[in-house]
Amino acid sequence: MIISNFKNLAKNSLRKKALLIAEAGYGAIDIKQVVSSKCKVLSINNKDFLIIKLRGKKEKINLDNFKRIFLVGIGKGSALASLTLAKILGKKLTNGIALDVNKLQTTNYKLQTLVGTHPLPSEQNIIATQKIIKLTKSLKKDDLLITFICGGGSSLLCGLKRELKMSRKIFKELTRAGANIDELNTVRKHLSEIKGGGLAKIAYPATIKSLIISDVCGNNLSDVASGPTVYDKTTNEDAKNILKKYSLKSKDFHFHENPKEKKYFKKVKNILFVCNQDAVTAMMEKSKELGFEVKIYSLALQGEAMNALWPMIQKNEKGQVILAAGETTVNFENLPKGKGGRNTETVLGALVKIKNLKFKIENSIIMSFTSDGRDNSEAAGAIGDFLTLKTAEKLGMDPRYFLKQNKSFDFFDKTDDLIYAEKKCFNVADLMIVLKNE
Repeated sequence: MIISNFKNLAKNSLRKKALLIAEAGYGAIDIKQVVSSKCKVLSINNKDFLIIKLRGKKEKINLDNFKRIFLVGIGKGSALASLTLAKILGKKLTNGIALDVNKLQTTNYKLQTLVGTHPLPSEQNIIATQKIIKLTKSLKKDDLLITFICGGGSSLLCGLKRELKMSRKIFKELTRAGANIDELNTVRKHLSEIKGGGLAKIAYPATIKSLIISDVCGNNLSDVASGPTVYDKTTNEDAKNILKKYSLKSKDFHFHENPKEKKYFKKVKNILFVCNQDAVTAMMEKSKELGFEVKIYSLALQGEAMNALWPMIQKNEKGQVILAAGETTVNFENLPKGKGGRNTETVLGALVKIKNLKFKIENSIIMSFTSDGRDNSEAAGAIGDFLTLKTAEKLGMDPRYFLKQNKSFDFFDKTDDLIYAEKKCFNVADLMIVLKNE
């Protein structure tokens, strides 16, 4: 089980079914299993090929066409993904680096795993990013670079002290103002020499096969980790307009125009390797197996977290599961007063609406959880139902107070409804379930 407190949360049969659906979603994005099942090295006519399975088609790479093969991982989960692929490549791999949020213990001498901080970059990130830059600068035209680009890379990749200072300020100010990930990353791309296609330019003229794990709504590959290998259409002027929109002064920042010369991208192939559709498809299949009718509400759900589930709850019918995926936003009137994340706030906001309107949910379950197991805390998210409201009432807790104070983690910690998950899955943003029994 990836949900580590599954048994504790499964207080009745309906909860167990909802948790089994969530577990199926996690299983579909289990890093080691996904990479191992999708990537194989096969010998065909005495030539070694890396075969990558991609939703009904295959990417076939003749490894013998290259003198050297390098591997770079960037973002949350990239270290385990890189290690798994390094083992598959075996002697074919020349060298590699993976930059992640957690240290991965490995005896693979060809792969160096580095740790950076997230969501705010630090000096650690600069040291690690410079090592990646040094490796990619050494590449020649007969070399192959395979990358795993994952969510979190926008913060982890930080090449200079000047960028570090500006990135920290931008993240704090734009997040507090309610900017979406596209806006945030547009600005971050133009503060960096490696984002926004910068890595492709540094690695030129090598061949790049970039395996991208999308954590953004709509799967715009340029937004994942701020698109280090993707041609970026935005400009410095776009970044400045976003700052203006949120009343920030562009003169306080040093902008860097991203590479626009198409030659840097001729030998680059950006591949959508995993996304939230993989998790939602698995949850859909599990829901049907458990006897439910299934509807997918959205794979690109956005908006205010506390309001996200309410339209789904209103539409949910008996014997039905409604699934969604995306990335909501928590807007603060001032600085957050408590502990919590998008997912716990999403469930708490729904419970507040249910309580205020005296909406009947005796036969319903609502869940929201992050795919990589960390919802701005050690928890992945929360599960909510009439038992949650009953427990809160017994404890004398008003969910409205906890929502107003941004204390969603504390609320579900007290009701014992926090979801904890092993940190072994790809980050494909957030997953949501609304379920009603017959």
